[in-house]
Amino acid sequence: MDKSINRDMAGGLGYSAGAGVVLPPIDLLNVVTTLKRKNKVYFADAIAEKIDELSYFVDLIKNKKIEVVISGLALPTVSEDTEFARKLMENIPGLRVIFKTGINYKQILERVLKDSGAELIIFGECDLTIEEFLSGKRRTGCVYWNNEKVGLSPMTVEDRIKNLDDLPLSAREETKIDRYRYVLLPGVVTTMQTSRGCPYPCGFYCPYPLVQGKTWRAMSNERVIKELKVISKLGIKSVLFRDATFTLDNKRTEELCNLIIKNKLKIRWWCETRINVLTPELLKIMKKAGCLGINVGIETLDQELIIYQGKPGVTLESIQNIREVAKKVGVKLHFLMIIGLPDDNLKTMSNTFDYLVRLNPESVGFSTITPYPGTEMFADAMKSGLIQDFDWNKFNGNISNMRTKYLSSFDMIVLRKMLLGTAFIMKQSPIISAPVVIVIKIILKIWKVARGE
Repeated sequence: MDKSINRDMAGGLGYSAGAGVVLPPIDLLNVVTTLKRKNKVYFADAIAEKIDELSYFVDLIKNKKIEVVISGLALPTVSEDTEFARKLMENIPGLRVIFKTGINYKQILERVLKDSGAELIIFGECDLTIEEFLSGKRRTGCVYWNNEKVGLSPMTVEDRIKNLDDLPLSAREETKIDRYRYVLLPGVVTTMQTSRGCPYPCGFYCPYPLVQGKTWRAMSNERVIKELKVISKLGIKSVLFRDATFTLDNKRTEELCNLIIKNKLKIRWWCETRINVLTPELLKIMKKAGCLGINVGIETLDQELIIYQGKPGVTLESIQNIREVAKKVGVKLHFLMIIGLPDDNLKTMSNTFDYLVRLNPESVGFSTITPYPGTEMFADAMKSGLIQDFDWNKFNGNISNMRTKYLSSFDMIVLRKMLLGTAFIMKQSPIISAPVVIVIKIILKIWKVARGE
């Protein structure tokens, strides 16, 4: 299995996070917490614990007389996950295997169920209802066997957890706590999700609304503080909030920061949000409450493209303003960029190179556009014949598996490498990054002319 894949990212579909990122599977830990109330539960994280041998799990299951295995299923590791389940059942006849996943694309789930022989695949929110799935009382939001045929029952709005305060306190004590790291935070790290869902239109390519829904649901601040206190007692001092848009409600975020300060919680934290739901006042209180940095979805730095296709509601001016305030306050910004938006071309990419150097963020991450199954982009790409590789293991955010109207998959690979190189130079020597970009812009102009554009 690819050890760089993190199942928690990309809304739970899985993403190649690279070295320095190993995060706990909070969705599975919520299930563990619920099951522990009435059952004996054993937890193992193959990636964090670096478990490579199937025999480890076979021996564990046999020795502990485990009857049911609940395993994660991610898009970039779908082949390995499928094979893992199949081999477990070959070695232990009668074993029940169930998958928990963020994938909700019918064709993939049906294939996995058939190839693995698993009992069912849950793609709905089962944090509180896992026992109903195990007993067969609930079948919404899952793929299952129905008289030797595969049945799929979609998740409805009613099946989503309306009050996130009802969520259990994730059983982090079941993990090897010291194994988890996030490259942008110091020391041992855990994750926490205080809200689910995202209402923004970039959902046409983003997996978060696909998995969590478009309606934003948030925990009360009191519930958040309760879990943060438990995290602190475990000796964990760094927290990565995995909300899709952490500061969507500025008032809520400000109140939470004040509560962190009031309760003297000495945590260092990082979150993810959008530029247009950040304000100078909010950044100041976030810094005071321990925020070290923010992942901000930028996608592109072309003025027109960012407005109508990248991040509607965000402008280059607003990015510049927040960048300046964050720098003064001492909150780091990590830009999340995408290469290959539908109307991206060599000109828009040239503008991105140029403005990136002007903004000079503390760090930046580049993904190639990924047509996640179930999104509008996937449907459009299928109709237009743009997807060139249906190997789901390559749907990890870093491998180009489609072309766009103006860019080939090869173009995107080259552009990503050029951007990564630019970001490295910016970090090592900002003084020479501007001349480097001038050279890159000339190269892109020649490239554009050579292609007759």
